[in-house]
Amino acid sequence: MRYESSHWESIVESVEKMLSCKDPSNGYAEYICMKCGTKERVPFTCKSRFCTSCGKKYVDEWVDKTVDEIIDVAHRHIVFTIPEGLRDIIFKDRSLIKVLMDCASKSALEVLQSKSSDAVPGILAVVHTFGRDLKFHPHVHILMTEGGLTSKEKWEDIPFLPYNLLRKKWQYHLLTEIKKRLPRSKDNDILIDNLFKDNEKGFYVNGASKMTSSRYASRYIGRYVARPALAEYRITRYNGKEVTFWYESHETGKRVYTTLSAKEFIMRLIDHIPLKGFKMVRHYGLYARRTKNIAIEILKKCKKFIQSSFAFITGVSNPLNWRERLRRSFGSDPLICSRCKEEMELWRIWHPEYGDIYNFSRDAPVVESEEAPKEDKNKKFMENPKWESQLCLLPV
Repeated sequence: MRYESSHWESIVESVEKMLSCKDPSNGYAEYICMKCGTKERVPFTCKSRFCTSCGKKYVDEWVDKTVDEIIDVAHRHIVFTIPEGLRDIIFKDRSLIKVLMDCASKSALEVLQSKSSDAVPGILAVVHTFGRDLKFHPHVHILMTEGGLTSKEKWEDIPFLPYNLLRKKWQYHLLTEIKKRLPRSKDNDILIDNLFKDNEKGFYVNGASKMTSSRYASRYIGRYVARPALAEYRITRYNGKEVTFWYESHETGKRVYTTLSAKEFIMRLIDHIPLKGFKMVRHYGLYARRTKNIAIEILKKCKKFIQSSFAFITGVSNPLNWRERLRRSFGSDPLICSRCKEEMELWRIWHPEYGDIYNFSRDAPVVESEEAPKEDKNKKFMENPKWESQLCLLPV
């Protein structure tokens, strides 16, 4: 079988959730214009990271939160790759993906400390399992501070990393950990030995991207967080049997068009659905959850950060709701009536299992006042014969 049973269950669940995204039969919120009676239904979304729409929402929220979490110093974006000989092993055992992230972070930390420094950096690690052509090609993106906190409670800038050493460290730690987890056999021993011999310079690492702004750094790495393996706009043709899409070649920078059978195309997409609950983003060093409170106390004492904001430790960003996201993306308010331009009110929230969770005619708060009664627009609306027949059909 291509997938382990637990992984297959995660794939089926993700695909079914995506296919039912924004299907009104799975629940919706209904809004109404109190002036003209126009109604708009907003179906529930699937919340799946495999869904291109919900995945985008996840990325946006992650970026907004991370802007307040990372330290305002220069960061380096480093990409850790693996040779083709390891891809099939990791495809069959997805638990090794966490090993990739742990080894990449460990390698980066050791190289940063290689010049007689005990500075601890902040590290964010993001794993991707796909290449631009959708084939299985796991690699790790790391965002790391160019420096760290020392045991003397001082910030030490370390702008340069010896990448030749980083490649060898990455190779050593990864192959050592994978060897521990593989069944003991002569074939596996030969495989590991050959991966050392055939890659004398270590495994390839790219660290060309440097960012001096923490805000830009978080948005830059956000491009790699939970985004789908293929954006919809890259699909150029589907004739019922075959799918054509394009990607940009690393070597030439030009577009490469690929045509696959529909079955092969779907298979390549679902290959990248992770195990349920697997964390595609992990925090290490100063960004690790358990060290944040310690880090803020120390950083407050560092002259480098006296005038800095410490929102990266204490700040909590409030995620935008669906209305605010649409306003920001498209510049229009989805809850402004298209007919009379009045703001619409929540009328009903319906769930297929629980029925009406909220119903305006039943749950709207009643405000009592000793002042002279004013004209109640809601009451006037509900007494309108035009809507009487509709109101009586709703459970109260």
